[in-house]
Amino acid sequence: MAAFLTSSLVPARAALLAAGLLLSNCSGGSDSTNGTGVTALPRTMMGALHTMVQNSQALPLTGNLDVYFALLMRENHRAAVAMSALELNQGQDPALRQLAENINHAHQSLILGLDSALQRLQARPSAFPAHTVGSEQFARLLSVATNGLSAAAHQSIVQAEGGDGSPNLGMKEYREDTGTGSIDRDFATLLVPHHQNSIELGRAELAYGQDAGLRQAARLVVRDQPREIDQAQRWLTQHPALPR
Repeated sequence: MAAFLTSSLVPARAALLAAGLLLSNCSGGSDSTNGTGVTALPRTMMGALHTMVQNSQALPLTGNLDVYFALLMRENHRAAVAMSALELNQGQDPALRQLAENINHAHQSLILGLDSALQRLQARPSAFPAHTVGSEQFARLLSVATNGLSAAAHQSIVQAEGGDGSPNLGMKEYREDTGTGSIDRDFATLLVPHHQNSIELGRAELAYGQDAGLRQAARLVVRDQPREIDQAQRWLTQHPALPR
């Protein structure tokens, strides 16, 4: 993994997030992929999102809603690491590569912070003694992390290809290799539904969670990720797809 990553300073917001989550010692650094769970490039940007959904659905249910949020958000950050690494490996646009570099290192740092938070939370009694694994709140978190993401991502590809004339319009299967034919365009296009998913997951933690560190992390996600959505959308506006 390290072979296709370039070095960069972690953005200030990522450092703040990680610091808020750690509350304990944590080994490793933002320039290492150790502990992220991302061991290879996905074949496509869409493939990274499908892996995220599948891994989220396979997570074991836990009696602690904050722990469950952290596990789901870790899968979200892993998808961001995978997508940005693919852009750095194959993308050509300088502005998108810079955005990908920032995202890659920021989300590596966030994964390390979540890992530390999980160790802290799992070492103490649950703050949710009355919750069961079938509770409405747990179902809401999983729904936010998975339901609708694939449909939103594929609709984004359709729109990026030119709307109703897209050859992907009306497709019945959400194929892993669906894309526009451009790594740069796929990255910018799919970053939008990915980050919208992050924001909704953060809002769910703010609605249901009790851990102060994770709630602060959720606040910063809700506050900061719209900026990267705006960057991606501006790029797409400035680089309209050529008619097919």
